[in-house]
Amino acid sequence: MKELLPRERFIRALRHEPVDRVPLLYRMKHEVKSKLARVYGIEDASTGRKHNPEIELRLGNDAIIYQIGINADFSHRPIKIGETWHNHFGVGYGKSGLKGRTEEEEVVFAKTQEYWGAAKVVPENFPSFHPIQTMEDLKNYQWPDPNDAEMLDPIDDICARYQKDYFIIVDLSSTLIEAAYAHIMGTQKFFLQLFDEPELVAGVLDGLTEYYTAVGKNAIARGVDMIRVGDDVGAQQSMMLSPVQWRELAKPRFKYMFQEFRKANDELFIKLHSCGDYSPIIPDEIELGVDLSGLMQPTGGNKDQAGIKKKYGNDIAFIGGFDVQNLLPRGQVEDIRNGVLAVMKNLAVGGGYIFSPSHYILADVPIQNIYTMLEAQRDFGVYGKYPLN
Repeated sequence: MKELLPRERFIRALRHEPVDRVPLLYRMKHEVKSKLARVYGIEDASTGRKHNPEIELRLGNDAIIYQIGINADFSHRPIKIGETWHNHFGVGYGKSGLKGRTEEEEVVFAKTQEYWGAAKVVPENFPSFHPIQTMEDLKNYQWPDPNDAEMLDPIDDICARYQKDYFIIVDLSSTLIEAAYAHIMGTQKFFLQLFDEPELVAGVLDGLTEYYTAVGKNAIARGVDMIRVGDDVGAQQSMMLSPVQWRELAKPRFKYMFQEFRKANDELFIKLHSCGDYSPIIPDEIELGVDLSGLMQPTGGNKDQAGIKKKYGNDIAFIGGFDVQNLLPRGQVEDIRNGVLAVMKNLAVGGGYIFSPSHYILADVPIQNIYTMLEAQRDFGVYGKYPLN
């Protein structure tokens, strides 16, 4: 087969049509991106809303993601130790419990972010203030403006610059369950109130549904190819809430949201992301009309990649599956290559698969492991050659 344009390759994979090679989609945190930028002489290594895709395209990405969900505002933002920053949802964020650094220590730390070897672990930003705790809070809560031009206008530029060649994705994560527990209410509060005050949980989820449906429709009107919703409901060995609860709380709201999206564009592709083991609800994703499921973190039931592919691979496309918890940051070169080979065998045979690490590439990943992964996917991800012959 002749070499396809990245955009065509991505779309054909989503449709389970033949492609020349497995499409690629890499995402990374700022520390990793800054190291890679040195290799290519690229000064702008921005992530989050200000994401510059040039480095990812150099690595072979077939798609571009523009993130405008609640995660985009806090996870990539510089927040100093001891400070709290509030986003447009009224959620407050600070650093995790890891030891912070003074400005002088930051200079010393920066020197550890060398080309070879792992970077040291970086204190992450985490929610520290949750605006809705009571029904009174919910009653008085002002949801953000889904028509925010500052958030939406960059989509026009991205489509104009890249859509001829690349597939364009707008990311609305975190969207429902995760946005409620991790951001709006707080994890402990959310899971307790599931039973103690279910009407409060329902009200928050309804507000999120209305907001993200409007944001998604605004993005669709600007011509994007895919809406990505992200809702982490998976833990290491099972789901964080039962599949029955998910079907009561999330499924009907996603059904409404996706129906509204496809009224706006009946050719739109939809991706549903969750970390952890979400394997029990893959059939529900198919029923909802989801086109792409991932990132297939190899935990719990998701470890059975070959079984999942055999059971569901004709009805939904998959992305991810390559371990970023242990293999990518700690594996030797041979381990990385064997890991990529295994994922290709399990998920790429027969098409309908996009190669990706099972989450962001984080600061603790040695750069040699990144390039080993890159070379391995080039070796093992070509259709007509082993193992995809």
